[in-house]
Amino acid sequence: MPPDLSKCHDAKAPALHDHCCPPYDPSETISEYGFPATPLRVRRPAHLVKDDQEYLDKYKEAVRRMKNLPAEHPWNYYQQANIHCQYCNNTDDVPIQVHNSWIFPPWHRYYLHFYERILGKLIDDDTFTIPFWNWDTKDGMAFPTIFQEESSPLYDPKRDQRHVKNGAIVDLKYAYTENPASNSEIIRENLCFIQKTFKHSLSMAELFMGDPVRAGEKEIEEAHGQLEVIHNAVHRWIGEPDGYKEDMGDFSTAARDPVFFSHHCNVDRMWEIYRHLRGNRIEFEDNDWLDSTFLFHDENEQLVKVKIRDCLNPTKLRYTFEQVPLPWLGKINCQKTTETRSMSTTELSLTRVGELGTAPKALDASNPLRVIVARPKKNRKKKEKQEKVEVIQIKDIKVTTNETARFDVYVAVPYCDRAGPDYGEFVGSFVRLAPRKKGSDGTEEQGPKKGGKLKPGITPLLEDIDAEDADQLVVTLVLRAGSVTVGGVSIKLLLTDGPASI
Repeated sequence: MPPDLSKCHDAKAPALHDHCCPPYDPSETISEYGFPATPLRVRRPAHLVKDDQEYLDKYKEAVRRMKNLPAEHPWNYYQQANIHCQYCNNTDDVPIQVHNSWIFPPWHRYYLHFYERILGKLIDDDTFTIPFWNWDTKDGMAFPTIFQEESSPLYDPKRDQRHVKNGAIVDLKYAYTENPASNSEIIRENLCFIQKTFKHSLSMAELFMGDPVRAGEKEIEEAHGQLEVIHNAVHRWIGEPDGYKEDMGDFSTAARDPVFFSHHCNVDRMWEIYRHLRGNRIEFEDNDWLDSTFLFHDENEQLVKVKIRDCLNPTKLRYTFEQVPLPWLGKINCQKTTETRSMSTTELSLTRVGELGTAPKALDASNPLRVIVARPKKNRKKKEKQEKVEVIQIKDIKVTTNETARFDVYVAVPYCDRAGPDYGEFVGSFVRLAPRKKGSDGTEEQGPKKGGKLKPGITPLLEDIDAEDADQLVVTLVLRAGSVTVGGVSIKLLLTDGPASI
C-alpha cells in the first residue's frame, strides 16, 4: 500500500540526510493519476545531445527553475530529491525500500516520469525528456560532458573528480578500487557484464529484477537482481571517494546529483530492452507486485497514487527511447577475462576444495572462498532447460547495515575434488550500496547485521564452458569491498517464466 504521509518521520535507516518527508497538507486529496495524452516523447542519449544547444538550454533552464522554487514546494529540486530518501530510508512506520527487490525497476520508472513531467511543465514544453546516460555502448561509457560545467545547474561538486573528468570510462564492476586495465579492456569487460546479465536472467525475471517483497513479512531479506548490481556500481563510481560517499554514493543524497536521473533513465531503458527480448510478457503475474501503489506529486501539483501494473508499457507514460546500437547483443569474447586470472601465475598446482558446511563463513579479500557444490542434474535436455533454470543460491548473506559491500561469484569445473589455478567464469555479484550516518557525537553509527540472498543464473554459461556433463561445480566468492559472511551455497533448478536464451 502507499505510505501514510501523516506518519512520515525522520529516516530510521542510517542516512546522511535524515529529513526527507515530503510537504504534508492533511486537507490534500489523493487522486488516481490521469495518465498524459501528450505526443510520444523521445529520450535521447546524453552523449549525443551535447551539441544540441537548444535542448541543453531548455534542460538547464528547467532544472534552474526547479531549484529556485520555494523550499517547501513539492516540485522544488531538493524536495524531488527527498522522494528517493523517503522511499529508501525507512521514513514510514511500515518499512519501505524500493531497492533490493522486484519493486526496484517500476518505482524508479514512475519517479523519473514525474520528475520529467514537472521539468517540462516548468518550461511549458510537453515534449521535454531527460537524456539517458548510454553507458552500455562504447561512445557513451564516459561520464557525460553535459554535467561537467561548473556554472551549470546540472553540476554537482560532490563527485569523484577522478572519474567525471578527462574521459574516464565507467567501471560497471567498481568497488572503490581503481581498475588498472586500459580503457578498451574496461569497455570490453563492461559489455561482457551487460551481455551476461541479460543472457543469464532472461528465463526468470527474479534474476534480473529482484525477488518478491510483500507487506506483512516479519523480516525482509535483500535480494536484488543483476540489473541493480550494474546500477549500484555506477552510483559508487560517481559518489565522492572519501568519507560518506555523497552525493551519488548514498541513498539519501543520490538524487541531489542531476546525473542520477540520466543514469536511471538508462536503467529504465535496460528494463525496457529486457521486456522486449522476453516478448513483452508480464514479469510477475502476481497482484502483490501489480497492485503495489506509490504516491507522487504530478505536473499539476496534485498528489496522486499509481500502481505498478500501469507503468509496464512506457507508451502509457508517453515516452520512448531513441534507438541506438546494442553492441553487447553481438559477439564479444567474454570468456577468461583478465579478472578471472587474478590468482598468481605461480599457483599452478590444483587446490583441494570441499563443501561449505553449516557454519557461516566470513569472506576474506586475500583468500577467496572456494567451495564444491553438487548439481541437481547434469546433461539436461533442451525442454528441461526451457522449463527450469539452473541457479547458484547463496543464502544468509550478512552485511553491516551502514557498510557498503560487494563480492563477485565465479564458476568452474573441478578436477575431481580440486579447483584449478583460476576462478573460472564470472556469473554475477552481490552489491550493497549502504546508507551511512553520523551519530550525535560525530562518529559513525554502527548497525546490526542485515540479511540478504543472491541467485545468479548459470544455464547458458554451462553450455558456453562445456560443463553440461559435470556432476559438481567449483563456486568461488571473491570479496571486493566490505565485511560479509555467507551461510550457504547450493545449486537449484527453478521454474522459468521467459525464453531460455536471447
